[in-house]
Amino acid sequence: MYRGSKGICIAICEPMAAWYRSSGYLWSPMGSSSAPTLNARVLIVDDDPEWGEALRLVFSSDDAACELAANARAALELVAEGDFDAVICDVRMDGMDGLELLDRVKKIKPALPVVMITGAGRVADAVSAIKRGAFEYVTKPCDTQELRTLVVDAIGDKRRRASDASTRSTRPPSRARSGELVGAGTAMRALAASIERIAASSAPVLIRGETGVGKELAARAIHARGDRRDRPFVAVNTAAVNDDLFESEVFGHVRGAFTGAAQTRKGLLTEADGGTLFLDEIGDMPMSMQAKLLRVLQFGEVRPVGSDRVHFVDVRVIAATHRDPLALMREGRFREDLYFRLNVLPLVVPPLRERREDIPALAAHFLEEARQRASLSPVRSISDEALRTLTAAPWPGNVRELASAIERAVVFSSDDALDLQHVSAIPKSNDASVPWWVPPNDEPPWTLKRLNDAYVKWVLGQTGGDKHRCAEILGIDLSTLYRWQRAQNDGRIPSEPTTG
Repeated sequence: MYRGSKGICIAICEPMAAWYRSSGYLWSPMGSSSAPTLNARVLIVDDDPEWGEALRLVFSSDDAACELAANARAALELVAEGDFDAVICDVRMDGMDGLELLDRVKKIKPALPVVMITGAGRVADAVSAIKRGAFEYVTKPCDTQELRTLVVDAIGDKRRRASDASTRSTRPPSRARSGELVGAGTAMRALAASIERIAASSAPVLIRGETGVGKELAARAIHARGDRRDRPFVAVNTAAVNDDLFESEVFGHVRGAFTGAAQTRKGLLTEADGGTLFLDEIGDMPMSMQAKLLRVLQFGEVRPVGSDRVHFVDVRVIAATHRDPLALMREGRFREDLYFRLNVLPLVVPPLRERREDIPALAAHFLEEARQRASLSPVRSISDEALRTLTAAPWPGNVRELASAIERAVVFSSDDALDLQHVSAIPKSNDASVPWWVPPNDEPPWTLKRLNDAYVKWVLGQTGGDKHRCAEILGIDLSTLYRWQRAQNDGRIPSEPTTG
């Protein structure tokens, strides 16, 4: 079976009854006690009367209604006039074929599931049907119970989408979820212009930027402005998924594939079919999975764990990382071919310190969001003095750090306006009289080791965790930086640096 992107269409090329007579499969048209419940209205399209009648018997029961159409044009009239839950259609028919019918059904009713069945070996038909919006493509021989279950799943997916859309319409989405960008400074305008151009394409995107700059927001903005806006946006932090579970999480698994796999799981790629898959922190993806992701980018192939079948997905992949991919490739931690496949449309999100003119607008935005979460807080505004302090702060944690600072101030303040006292703990980038490495008055002088540890951590923070860039700034070899970090963990004073 092959997963398509938008609906369900089953294409049938030979008389079904003849196949059943020769296949040896046991077939009960009305199903058994374990048969899934359709409770739906299904349209079957086939120019072979015997084959169409066989399909009608498979999908007819006391809780489902089937209608037959002898050709594609008759089917179009029924679709336009009726309210069907799924369409089952032959690919090879006289006159208008099944693929052209699929195109027209999708124009009339885009959400209508359409499933295709054909003889084995017609991969070209499968790929074409998937690209045009087929939900699944089934090749013969196939088990009728499995086929019926597939249609039930597709109808259920259609109804869930309709329910989710109704729920979403009752409440406005957050600006972050809707992909709305905040800020109108020079850097932000340039970023917005790049996002608009990238959204017009379906090519892979690689977003780079320091931790906390809003890389996922940029990805959502691309999705919201493209043709896939009405399809799923699925995000996964690759650094947060256990290596042993990564393949199952992304590619899915079949029941019994491994210990604990009690149920079949679609996987994120299949969930994102027709939409966008956002892979955050791609630089931390296991090497073993990088080759499999490459196959998805090249051919749309997905093979769930434990399955001997490959299905196809239509997914736009947007990846993001705060690391330097070129440095990772030099270290042997990132595949060169994957980098060039992902870096088709590069996008760099600037750090907050490079777009300070956006801080007032961001602060007002985060204030409003924080007030919604802390409805009892009296805070309603930010004073000019506090705003100047926020604008001058270094913000090594970027937009995420600013949002957290506003959230804390709103929660803990008992005044109606945030003043200097509420943001006084934020370090000021223009305060050169007291360097950050000088300990507080109530502490004794720092040891050399503590000073070295603090400075290395600070530089790592400034580079967004990029150790190669950190080593360059410190003037040491990368191996020395690793040795220093091991020494920090062991409680030893690091040896003198080796200049790079």
